[in-house]
Amino acid sequence: MLSTVLVPLDGSTFAETALDFAVPLAFSARARIYLVMAKHPVTMLAGMGETAGFLPDSDRESDRESGEYLAGTVAKWGEVGDWPLQFRLADGSAGEAICGEAGRVGADLIVMATHGRGALGRLWLGSVADYVVRHATRPVLLVHPGRDGTEALNRNGRTILVALDQSEYSDAILDPVVDLALATESKISLLTVVAPIFAPAEPAMPYPVPQHPAIVARRSDEAHSRLRRVAARLRRRGVSVSTRVVIGDSAAGAIVQVLREARFDMVALTTHGASGVRRLILGSVAEKVIRMAEKPVLVLHPAL
Repeated sequence: MLSTVLVPLDGSTFAETALDFAVPLAFSARARIYLVMAKHPVTMLAGMGETAGFLPDSDRESDRESGEYLAGTVAKWGEVGDWPLQFRLADGSAGEAICGEAGRVGADLIVMATHGRGALGRLWLGSVADYVVRHATRPVLLVHPGRDGTEALNRNGRTILVALDQSEYSDAILDPVVDLALATESKISLLTVVAPIFAPAEPAMPYPVPQHPAIVARRSDEAHSRLRRVAARLRRRGVSVSTRVVIGDSAAGAIVQVLREARFDMVALTTHGASGVRRLILGSVAEKVIRMAEKPVLVLHPAL
């Protein structure tokens, strides 16, 4: 059940874009919305810049301005359904503050804007959204301001594309997807991508090796069977479900290609949460989808 939605803000109109998605979603689900903003201590340099410290007065002034900003945002949006928006200034870095507040209020969903940087940009520059996805262990709906899908949660006939592989790990996204689908009267489309190659997972395989067509066909049949079983379970929970299997060398590329079909409003999938150099070398299907998708992405890094 979707009852509590957390929206992180930082004082920018960019971050506020998340409210365009969160408010109608929370209204449909009769959910509460909590706003959170991380405190930003003001630092000073002494002498030639060899030491640094905090300016308590400036810090208090910053907190006052942030509190006024949040109060103004709440006044602007008013109530969502039967619930007034609530807000809190939280201690810690932005990522830590968001994850901590999500746990404190029992958020069922975090909705936040992201620039969707690529691997190198995220590795060196950091990303609050990236931190939240890897540490929150609860579903995060990432929206890309300025991209397609701005009205995705405000129209009828919504369809959520759900990318699954052959593992039970990928099924962790299904519960939050069902909650979202029931709240917004959306349909669900399950997708599995079958790669017709043996991936270069070991040094002994320095490049992709094509699979025999019979093997690809058998794997495709297995994927169809699995999706039919999953779909049957979901239909018993009261949602409309369709299934689809596609052949593609790149799972992320195939997912994004299917997503570009007009009938899909967002995509949902799990992530293993690889970080730093490991992700830069090996890549991540979820990371690539977040970066390339032109529509909102619902992603979950399940707690192990």
